[in-house]
Amino acid sequence: MSVFVKYLAVGVINTLITAVIIFLLLRLGQNAYLANALGYVVGIGVSFCLNAVFTFGVALTHQRLFRFLSVCAISYLINLITLHLFYTLLPEHLYSGQLTAMVLYTLTGFLLNKYWGLR
Repeated sequence: MSVFVKYLAVGVINTLITAVIIFLLLRLGQNAYLANALGYVVGIGVSFCLNAVFTFGVALTHQRLFRFLSVCAISYLINLITLHLFYTLLPEHLYSGQLTAMVLYTLTGFLLNKYWGLR
């Protein structure tokens, strides 16, 4: 299995785990913002562990965690910039903008983690 396919598989697993946690906490009566935050914190942890060990075959270290979190922030910033450009310049293409932003987020995260974050 290629490294990129592993990365995508981890993304799917991570999304499911994050969603289950958020929905479970909502079902238990937690505040929506708290449920979302806790789901994402767990999701980022799961993503870091699975991508480090399964996708890239490296040890879990504090340095890699810091770089991984930096990659998450950079990827999200690119996502937001892409959304802003679409929504400002092509407001009639909201769905295309969201899809493009998601693809760029995924590709940015993969490439930065492969060559820096989880190296």
